Amino acid sequence: MPFAKIDDSLSLYYHIKGDGLPVVFIHPFVMGHNVFKHQEALAERYKTIFFDLAGHGRSTKGNKSVSIAGLADDVKKMLDELGIKKAVLCGYSHGGLVAQEFALKYPERSEALILSGGFSKIDTFIPKLIIKLVQVMVQFGHVSLAAKWQAKFHQCDQEDEKEIYELARLSDAHRSYEYIKSGLQYDSSSQLHKLDMPILLIYGSLEKPMHRYRIPFLKKAPQTQVVYIKNGTHQLPPRSYQEFNTIVDTFLRPLNEYQKKEAGLGRWI
Repeated sequence: MPFAKIDDSLSLYYHIKGDGLPVVFIHPFVMGHNVFKHQEALAERYKTIFFDLAGHGRSTKGNKSVSIAGLADDVKKMLDELGIKKAVLCGYSHGGLVAQEFALKYPERSEALILSGGFSKIDTFIPKLIIKLVQVMVQFGHVSLAAKWQAKFHQCDQEDEKEIYELARLSDAHRSYEYIKSGLQYDSSSQLHKLDMPILLIYGSLEKPMHRYRIPFLKKAPQTQVVYIKNGTHQLPPRSYQEFNTIVDTFLRPLNEYQKKEAGLGRWI
């Protein structure tokens, strides 16, 4: 299995498929790279990069505490290890915070930013309550229960549920807790004006408590595009994958073609 060595105590499992514009997919807490299983179809046009964050899935937990900023640094080091100079960051839910932090810290390495169910800070009651419920589960060592919860909510079919659970249950309780805690404290709202790359926000039409989070992006980064998936929930990458993939491809295809024409694949690898 391929691993990127971040430091002496941390190695990140990764899986790459396809060629073209690199797209890095960043998963939420108590989960692994396979929540993006159905995004492998995008490998027909893009270099799709899936990986497990520190303390999740097949990656080691390392000996340093997990934070949103630290996870963004891990992504940068992984791309360095892979020889990738610039990439699109596609973050789902909490993973979107890592994507934002990466784009803010390393704008020269960020081709575009895609956030599924994205927010610059979480302060809405119901989403925050759900996150805290998972936080309590892992705080008291019930990772298997949290993994079952995540798998149930993210399954497209029974096979998906089983696969998501098998990887999610490998999550380290303490690292998961730190990831959740850091995300609950994260707030990039005052920094959004610094994001000058193309930005895409994707929401399910049914996740109405999340829709308000588009507003700071539209005000401070007016190049932001917002798309809603009809009858979609928060769990868009696995449960509304056909629509999600089409939206991502539509957003990235002009950029992909432009970069090929301007600089060729050599710019990215």
